[in-house]
Amino acid sequence: MRRTLSILWTALRVLLAAAVIMLLFYNAYVLVRRTLFHDAMPTLFGYTSAVVISGSMEPEIGIDDLVIVHAEDEYAVGDIIMFEKDGAYVTHRIIAAEGGSYLTQGDANNVSDGYTPHENVVGKVVAVWGGIGGVVTFMQTPAGIFLLIAAVVIIWFVLDLVAGKRSRRAISEENGSEKDEA
Repeated sequence: MRRTLSILWTALRVLLAAAVIMLLFYNAYVLVRRTLFHDAMPTLFGYTSAVVISGSMEPEIGIDDLVIVHAEDEYAVGDIIMFEKDGAYVTHRIIAAEGGSYLTQGDANNVSDGYTPHENVVGKVVAVWGGIGGVVTFMQTPAGIFLLIAAVVIIWFVLDLVAGKRSRRAISEENGSEKDEA
């Protein structure tokens, strides 16, 4: 039983470290792409994400939802896409397609956006995480980064503390059973 718990604690620490390392790698990648390459919407393996700031796609996508977007070769009527328009990124539904351009409109809007050329499309929305965008936005602030690092350190400390107590208890139990045998 002790060996199983030890393996679980070690696995949990490894997963925690791996998650932090991946998060740091992703944030460094995005920072480099944005600052050095002036890529306003960097993608990793064809994926990117964004926090929705307007209610133009409600009720399907609301304010502070996080959308995950994947670049595709083709898009069809009915797809929700993210595209660049006048220096801003918009997430709306395709209502018509014509000659490599897409007519888009927000579900809650009465007027279309006009046609968007294929080269301005970032990708198709493949996932929506409701309400998580507020957390993501906060985690990009200095206070959010500090809180994340502090939480990881505390969790790591607690795991080590618990593992240490279990180890000391196991040693004392072994010593107690050795005394009983003598």
